[in-house]
Amino acid sequence: MTTPIARRRLGRTGLQVTELGLGGVFVRTAATVPGEGVRVVQRALELGVNYLDTSPLYGDSQQVLGEALQDVTAPYLLGTKCGRWEWETGPYRSLDAFKRQFEQTLRDLRRDEFDILYIHEADWAPYWTDMSVPRTIQFLEPDAEYDFDGAPVAAFLRWVKDQRMTRFLGISGNNAHLLAKVLREMETPIDVVLTAFQYSLLWRNAPRDLFPLAAELDVGVVLGAPLQQGRLAQVYPEWVRTPPDWMDEDLRARYERLYAIQAETGLSLAELAIRFLLRDRRFASVIPGAASIEQIEENVRCATAGPLPDELHARLDALGRVFVQEPRLKG
Repeated sequence: MTTPIARRRLGRTGLQVTELGLGGVFVRTAATVPGEGVRVVQRALELGVNYLDTSPLYGDSQQVLGEALQDVTAPYLLGTKCGRWEWETGPYRSLDAFKRQFEQTLRDLRRDEFDILYIHEADWAPYWTDMSVPRTIQFLEPDAEYDFDGAPVAAFLRWVKDQRMTRFLGISGNNAHLLAKVLREMETPIDVVLTAFQYSLLWRNAPRDLFPLAAELDVGVVLGAPLQQGRLAQVYPEWVRTPPDWMDEDLRARYERLYAIQAETGLSLAELAIRFLLRDRRFASVIPGAASIEQIEENVRCATAGPLPDELHARLDALGRVFVQEPRLKG
């Protein structure tokens, strides 16, 4: 692996991030054999990855990263998140709760500042409006008005920035349309948006709903969960024969066509996904997870293999669909 990973400008931050980063959801003890998470992080850095992402939500991922990075002298960029408590009673409207959580994050990661601090799931309603407790799970309403800048989480972001404990501020979430709403309507400056599950071999929500606004505002874009946290990581023939409940007939047909392309080319779904996405220059970095040395090495190999042939790229592009997401989810 001698080809370096290309770097891209992360919007107005001016940071140069590797177009392949490392998502931290699987860099945790529960997802790996003992000590493997530390080795994955250190191997990623050895291979030239310079952007790492984690969250208090990801089990002990922050502690694993803190251990892995404690003696690292090579430059790297680190993003983490705030918020995302349990739904029914979580303190989404408490400034003190955000500060206490952040104090623990500093201890876990053994740092006194970060490159990017995101709101975790900024497309969720309890950050932005008072809701009766116990709550049910609810996204923002697309056409409703919210006091984004008056919310405790916005005050917390401004406080962290004023204290110089983060260089840049971000939002993250799983609904590209609603993330665009927050970007458009929030006055607190947001430098980076991390959109998960919204751009992959089959999903195209982010290019339609988020990329144009991010370009207009010069906000950096990071892509999370490009393999849909496993749904696009390997072939599941049984899904084509007997679709799971979440798969409608249109999606089943797209999976069937994708599996046929994979079988024809002999390339893994992960390689198809990474090489397909990296042809798009409208985002800065894609951050698949890795639970082993082999997985991070394979991700880097795919990222440095170059674009797919035009005809193959076009066939994959034709599989894409914008998936309508309901504003409300059942708790």
